[in-house]
Amino acid sequence: MEEKLAEFRKNNHPSSFNSAPSVASCLLSKFHQAIFPSQSHLRRSTPTINVDLQQEEPLESHDSNSSIVVMLLKIVLWLTLFIIFIRLEFGAVYFIISFLYIIWMNLGRRDRSKLSAYSVFNPNFEKIGGTFSGEDYDKQLRHGGGTILRPT
Repeated sequence: MEEKLAEFRKNNHPSSFNSAPSVASCLLSKFHQAIFPSQSHLRRSTPTINVDLQQEEPLESHDSNSSIVVMLLKIVLWLTLFIIFIRLEFGAVYFIISFLYIIWMNLGRRDRSKLSAYSVFNPNFEKIGGTFSGEDYDKQLRHGGGTILRPT
């Protein structure tokens, strides 16, 4: 009986529970692998706990994590260059030129299959729904506000 009790205590000792990884450590390792996928092979392999969540896909993909890192690196580079240009007494010039560049890069391109909000840029001057034109304004002035709702 003593042997069975000793074996039971040995198997159910609290230190044996500490050897299993916790859910927090598994989630932290998944987060680390998502941010630094190239370094995941350098880490030692640890057993993972499969937690059944309602969402099978991760909330943030690798692309969004890398885009955050790239954005942070761009900000650090901009701040470093800004400090250098301040030392050279061209800080205001660098500030203005860099923000003009940011505006230029964010102008974007319109998909040709979508209509523009400005009818002059659309084929056959086609209007999008809900456009208030000069013709509508003229009808409203001449015949009252209800003419917009009445079909003509």
